[in-house]
Amino acid sequence: MKVYVLDTTTLTHLQQSHPRVLTRYVLAVTAGDSTGTTTVNVDEYVGGWTARIQRSRSPVDEARFAGRLAEAMRMFADLTIHPTSVPAIARFEQPVRMKLNVGRSDLKIAAVALEVGATVVTDNLRDFGRVPYLVVENWLV
Repeated sequence: MKVYVLDTTTLTHLQQSHPRVLTRYVLAVTAGDSTGTTTVNVDEYVGGWTARIQRSRSPVDEARFAGRLAEAMRMFADLTIHPTSVPAIARFEQPVRMKLNVGRSDLKIAAVALEVGATVVTDNLRDFGRVPYLVVENWLV
């Protein structure tokens, strides 16, 4: 069984039913693989929709963004959510000290994935590819 951690961009593609991402996701689930994400991604995703709701200038916009947040919650219900554990935080500190020129959120996602033995699914192969020992896949290709 493989373990997959979907990054925020991949989650967006999944929510929008991107054909390639959706096909790969269904194949992984059908094969019995674990598909999930991290609490870092959930925070980014939910925080983004919440901010848009709060900045809404009309009831129509607020309702639309609230609907997207509800869709996201349904999507997360089908995924394993891997928390940022104390060992993952310790792993996060290693690449930070290496100054890999990778954003902190991406490094935290990578640390959680390394801790649980997961492959990160992302189209950001440039940044995630800089993290030693991290396995990455791009489901958009």
